[in-house]
Amino acid sequence: MDAVQVGEFAQAIPQWRVNEAATMISRKLNAGNFSRAIRWINEIGEIAEQQQHHPDLHLTGYRHLQVDLTTHAIGGLSENDFIVAAQIDRLIDSNSSDSA
Repeated sequence: MDAVQVGEFAQAIPQWRVNEAATMISRKLNAGNFSRAIRWINEIGEIAEQQQHHPDLHLTGYRHLQVDLTTHAIGGLSENDFIVAAQIDRLIDSNSSDSA
């Protein structure tokens, strides 16, 4: 995807940030507690397995989760990154009002 396409797709997932090189999208979440953070990791893992598209997940400070999506095979972003991001948004937004 070129930068223009990335910008267009990114409009549909406003809680995600595109890196400077337009090769990765990321969303930071505040789960509120460790238990919810682990639950989100497991639920995101289920989405990833269904889509066969696996994000990098970073848990820090026991409740802060960052999700990074890129298509490693092409060294950048593909439409599938945005599809998985939207599915993660639906999951998180339906389970919590304290995501950031």
